[in-house]
Amino acid sequence: MLALIPLGRAFDAVRLADAIVHRAVGSDDSCVAGDRLAQYLGDGPVMHDPKFHRYYVLVPPGTAETWGTPVAECLGEGVYLGVPRVERTEPDEHPQAPYWVLPMTRPGHLCKPDDVLALAVAGGGVTGEDVL
Repeated sequence: MLALIPLGRAFDAVRLADAIVHRAVGSDDSCVAGDRLAQYLGDGPVMHDPKFHRYYVLVPPGTAETWGTPVAECLGEGVYLGVPRVERTEPDEHPQAPYWVLPMTRPGHLCKPDDVLALAVAGGGVTGEDVL
């Protein structure tokens, strides 16, 4: 079950292709990726949508207005994001359903846009598969 949350108020979301994240963290294993994402992003909230091969990194509202890299798209005002329940932190009986790789630990604790950009750049070059 997902809740549709309007972006641009409490947070925006940077959408990253699996390929970018897995190259950046050096692994496609979900446990390893989660640990390394926590290091890159200071334990800020990240969810994974395995069905569509995307990660969503939550960043401060307004980030979409100044985001300027073709490696990843920042979604903001006017977009709704489907987010899983807070307790869904691993791909259990529904392996294609979104889950939190790094859940939100407290209100307002979001990832820093510069850290997300560094992660995207560390993921390597841009290919047609990478840009969503």
